[in-house]
Amino acid sequence: MIDNSIAVQLRADYSAFSPTERKVARVLLQQYPLAGLETVAQLAQKAAVSGPTVLRLVAKLGFDGYSAFQEALRTELDAQLQSPLLRREPNLGLHGHEFLHSFADNIQKLLAQTARQLLPEDFDAAVDWLAQPRHRIWLIGGYITGPLAEYFCHHLQAIRPQVSLLRPMPNTWVDALVDMGKNDVLVVFDIRRYWPELQPLVNLAAERKCRRILITDQWTSPLSAQAEITLTAYTEGKTGWDTNVAIMLLIDALIAALNNRDWEATRARLEQIERLRHNFHLG
Repeated sequence: MIDNSIAVQLRADYSAFSPTERKVARVLLQQYPLAGLETVAQLAQKAAVSGPTVLRLVAKLGFDGYSAFQEALRTELDAQLQSPLLRREPNLGLHGHEFLHSFADNIQKLLAQTARQLLPEDFDAAVDWLAQPRHRIWLIGGYITGPLAEYFCHHLQAIRPQVSLLRPMPNTWVDALVDMGKNDVLVVFDIRRYWPELQPLVNLAAERKCRRILITDQWTSPLSAQAEITLTAYTEGKTGWDTNVAIMLLIDALIAALNNRDWEATRARLEQIERLRHNFHLG
């Protein structure tokens, strides 16, 4: 089990880096993991820093040298592409309550790791973007994360106007893209094994000056290169299947923060919704 990806370490230790080291960290996160597979000179040029600055950052991450750092990135790439058949730990001779307790303990660790590595400034910025009622919001998820995007969408629609869920059908996305504009927000869910069809959607949204929030796992979707905010959840399970509980933590935390941002406006909207529901005899 990989406890920490390099992306997670970069976010967790970000405040401890020097200003020039933060430049390198930002480039690595924005073009993860490909930027880290380039030479020291190429990475330094992208970050507008010196080669020794890159090496100092690598050392702070706990690597003996740049080659060890790159080898760790390659190992992560292998983990990203693993199927459930390869992920299962041969542990699990546990049954009944023993299995449940072991499973629950692992979930608690994943939740704690997720909360610990989250950059407060990224979370706060995401809340700021989602709280602006003038700016439209679109959400999209994949085969597994589609229901999570739908759950988030339903809550956002209760809190604020102009929220839409994109269907996981690329041929329908053009109808949404034509309406995307500056400072609107696209929220994308993408976990391993990542969905490459999302890449052109995010690229085109960026061209239209739409803000991009990515919710992903600790191995970090390639879409992080185009995302302006990346929120990472620990999802690795021991049974062969990753768990979405930590992603739900991020969603529910965002919903709660949005409720707190302007509760009076939210309450007024919810009261209107409840009055309208009575017309359809809905409980």
